[in-house]
Amino acid sequence: MIRTAGPRTTVLLTTGLATAVGALVLAGCQSQSAINREPHQGSSTAAAGANGEQDVLITTDSSYRFSPSTITVHPGTVRLTLRHTGGGAPHDWSLSGFPDDHVPLTQAGQTRSLTFTAPAPGSYQFVCTIHVKQGQTGTLVVLPN
Repeated sequence: MIRTAGPRTTVLLTTGLATAVGALVLAGCQSQSAINREPHQGSSTAAAGANGEQDVLITTDSSYRFSPSTITVHPGTVRLTLRHTGGGAPHDWSLSGFPDDHVPLTQAGQTRSLTFTAPAPGSYQFVCTIHVKQGQTGTLVVLPN
């Protein structure tokens, strides 16, 4: 039984409304699929390979992530190997802005490679072109000489 609708009642109603709105906003933030919320992990620096090439191994699977998701190279020739260790959908690897630097679709259990010349020093995004919306991206860092 409410006898009066004084300031305390108003505060309680306002607080209740704010809580309900906050819960709706948070629910909206969680509408992203679980795949998109998987963390990006790992970093690697290219290893010196034969003939002065730098060797990089990136794996992918059904988590829609690259591992490592950050690779560091020096200027020069890079041999990048994409290994699909999971099942399900194929994946590719493409250096954004450099259409020739692309590993074609790699099926589950397959390994494919690409040799390219590292671009100018800086940071560049790489992606799986068919799973960008799922967050399958990473960063190529090219160090200065």
